[in-house]
Amino acid sequence: MKKLFFITIILGFSCGIRNDNSTLLSKIFYSLHKDFPKVVNNPNEFRVQIIYTQIDRNSDQIPAFTSHKFNIESEKYFYPASTVKFPAAVLALEKINRYKSLGVTKDSKLIISSDRDWTKSVNNDTSSVTGNASIAQYIKKIFVVSDNDAFNRIYDFLGHDYLNERMWGIGYPDIRFRHRLSIRLSPEENRYSNSFDFFSDNGTRLLKQPSNYSSLNLSLNSTENFIGDAYLLDGKKINGEMDFSQKNFFKLIDQHRFLIKVMFPEILKDQPKLLLDDDDYDFLYEWMSKLPKESEYPYYSDYDQYPDGLCKFFMFGDNKNHIPPDIKIFNKVGMAYGFLTDNAYIIDISNGIEFFLSAVIYVNSNGVLNDDNYEYEDLGLPFLSALGQKIYEYEFSRKKQVHPEFPRFIK
Repeated sequence: MKKLFFITIILGFSCGIRNDNSTLLSKIFYSLHKDFPKVVNNPNEFRVQIIYTQIDRNSDQIPAFTSHKFNIESEKYFYPASTVKFPAAVLALEKINRYKSLGVTKDSKLIISSDRDWTKSVNNDTSSVTGNASIAQYIKKIFVVSDNDAFNRIYDFLGHDYLNERMWGIGYPDIRFRHRLSIRLSPEENRYSNSFDFFSDNGTRLLKQPSNYSSLNLSLNSTENFIGDAYLLDGKKINGEMDFSQKNFFKLIDQHRFLIKVMFPEILKDQPKLLLDDDDYDFLYEWMSKLPKESEYPYYSDYDQYPDGLCKFFMFGDNKNHIPPDIKIFNKVGMAYGFLTDNAYIIDISNGIEFFLSAVIYVNSNGVLNDDNYEYEDLGLPFLSALGQKIYEYEFSRKKQVHPEFPRFIK
């Protein structure tokens, strides 16, 4: 990895005052009025937030960043859904590195015990090339198809306390990881983790990580945590707002900042570094951008079920078009409870385009949560796809002094 010696950063981030919106990003947002009049006329109703970062490089390929924001309200709650999987995957690689002296790697064979009666043990993984479960295999699934079980196993490996405290320690004190995904557990149950055993290729046990209980208490630091008019619980409709105060919280600015930190790890000299090496970053870049059709282990053969845009909402999320090979999208999306989020670094190799874009929208016109009747296909995905396309078109027309090079992101 090339070392970057000097970085200029011009940040448009603030506490999220809406009258401090970027003029440029406001114009781009309002240019979507013809196709999305309801969203453009009522961004607060749809809980829209957008951050866009331009990148300009000097003759030494050193990047300067200029960030624009629209409707950012940092403390206003939105459900982050699967976007929490991104930092969890990164921290899992970090934690594995702490056991290097024991011979443990991300590819080490893994057996997970069922220490609690609501979890299943893991002895193998037929989707991997070796047939073994491993931290690496779970991370691959997280990025390629946003697998929930893979995240839950990573959550187990890290533990409720470590996951939060490590994120706070590297500069994200507002993050709140409270629970696993897709399985309904109590706050108390989410404090427990199962035991892990790591093995060498010849079957020697390298490490036993015992079951853990987290006593970490997480304060409430978000606002407007009650959402909707009603919700379904065990098939019964409950009239009244749904309480999200005990759900995961990962604000959009932090998602955006963390992605920049991962894609350009040298930029923030005064902040704690991620304990990753070049191989770790290469692994992340490969799988963050890999499309389902490009993955062999795990293998996803059905293009209709696993199209290129499955986990690439910007530009391609509303269609089954093939993404051109020169366009690479390094990202993590989220979709649940009517919220759609994407946090992406997008490059076009042939046209010298690169930018960061993060956005969230809430599409739930009937106000009922948990009924699976959200406007993802009709409104949410088309909006994010169109927004990504608008930013791409603006970048295509924007004059740059230096054509960017991408040796770190192309292998």
